Amino acid sequence: MTGEKNLGAAGAPGAAPAVEKSPRAATLRSALAAEALKHRHAAPLRLAVVMALPMPLLGAMPGPYGQSFSAWNYWYTLFLPVTLALVAGCVAQADARTRNRALLGAGASLSRAWWAKALVCLGLSALSNLIVCAIYALGACLAPGGLTPAGLATMLCAALAVTLTSAWMIPAGLFLTARAGLLAGIFLPLAVQVAGAFAWSLIPLPQLFPPSATVVVPTSFIPVLPSGEPLAADTVLGGALASDGTLAWAGIAVGALAFVLLAAVTAAWFDRSEEL
Repeated sequence: MTGEKNLGAAGAPGAAPAVEKSPRAATLRSALAAEALKHRHAAPLRLAVVMALPMPLLGAMPGPYGQSFSAWNYWYTLFLPVTLALVAGCVAQADARTRNRALLGAGASLSRAWWAKALVCLGLSALSNLIVCAIYALGACLAPGGLTPAGLATMLCAALAVTLTSAWMIPAGLFLTARAGLLAGIFLPLAVQVAGAFAWSLIPLPQLFPPSATVVVPTSFIPVLPSGEPLAADTVLGGALASDGTLAWAGIAVGALAFVLLAAVTAAWFDRSEEL
């Protein structure tokens, strides 16, 4: 009787066969958790935190004439591109230097692993921008007028705008590092981003070109020109940049779309990298 029961539970005719779960069925959530765990105490997280501190700590505290946002401009024009290039390079290099043996041995979907890398880098970029925003919010609390809900909302919108308009650098840096090496992954996206930021005035509708949008779109939210000067230094230019909110939000949407498309294309390439 006992043998018959065991047979019925495990191998009786008509019983549903046991289905072994494939490692490739691993979810994006598990890939994200693994990628975040890999870099929890590594250079990318430290870079995201440390690089976000110098400029706002130097410029966010209110002075005799109020709070200056010029240091925020220097952050997203220079410090953030350097941070993203280094973070993406480090994240990609962690597996590229071992020829992705850890990922291939795990048997998980390579495209999910790639998306996990891109999203972890995007999260670190958001963390950096929120740190800058938090320091400025603290500085606003110390200003005579204090921090208002509207002021906090505009700061958060600026942080969101900078995070998404610069996000294209992440999949580009990951791909170039995996394909051509760390130096290419760091310097090529960095060069495009910085050149686009400084050449914004030469580009039609710079709000829709992500490297230029990174310095132009924040003008809609915080009173600082792409040059780093206060908005009052050129109210005509500042007014022209900030007047059409539709273009600013469209630029943010284009930046998000650029990140998704580049991540999807490079993830498809990475998924076939085992065969390359």
